Amino acid sequence: MRIAIKFGHSIVDYPPKVESYKASAQLLTSLADQGHKLAVVVGGGPQARVYIQAAKALGCDGAFRDLIGIETTRLNARLLIAALGERSYPSPVTSVEELKDAVLSHDIVVMGGLTPGHSTDAVTAIASEVLGADLFIKSMGVGGIYDSDPSKDPSAKLKERITYEELLKIVLQRSSTEAGDYSPLDLVALEILRRSKIKVMFVGPRVEDIAKAVKGERTGTLVCH
Repeated sequence: MRIAIKFGHSIVDYPPKVESYKASAQLLTSLADQGHKLAVVVGGGPQARVYIQAAKALGCDGAFRDLIGIETTRLNARLLIAALGERSYPSPVTSVEELKDAVLSHDIVVMGGLTPGHSTDAVTAIASEVLGADLFIKSMGVGGIYDSDPSKDPSAKLKERITYEELLKIVLQRSSTEAGDYSPLDLVALEILRRSKIKVMFVGPRVEDIAKAVKGERTGTLVCH
């Protein structure tokens, strides 16, 4: 199976947690050993937000702040590549063209951001299309999509299945174009995934959650076409 995975809180923290990178690398290596081909996108995490806010305070425009975020995601991607060793393409992919070549030679390709204006969610969706992915997995700290914002509403309930129309409503309510701001998914990623008809799952931050999603076990939130 061909799988695109977005790593966020599961490994990205500051200062970096070496054991989290090692655990994620072990998972990816295991999936590759099972015959899966993987495109992995690593987010910027809290360190990206710190740098982005500093750039904003210095008067930098949005495009410049996006570049700051992209560089941070690539640093995080390099740490995951270091944990993977020779199993991974040796550096973070920086373009769609490079991604096309990289997936031909390696079972695991790791990347961060690509261009200003595109979140790492959108990059993962693009990678899904390039890879011809059967499955898109987004690892989230909250473990899936809820009927309300779980960070503000303690009574929020996890939705095991959701349609693209329902997801669109949630994205429109919570979306932001600011670098470092997050909603469950952004509009660019949503439209790419919807047109490609790729199976989408939002799962928790543990490597076990991703492993369950790959096996087809019930976990997190499944987006229904």
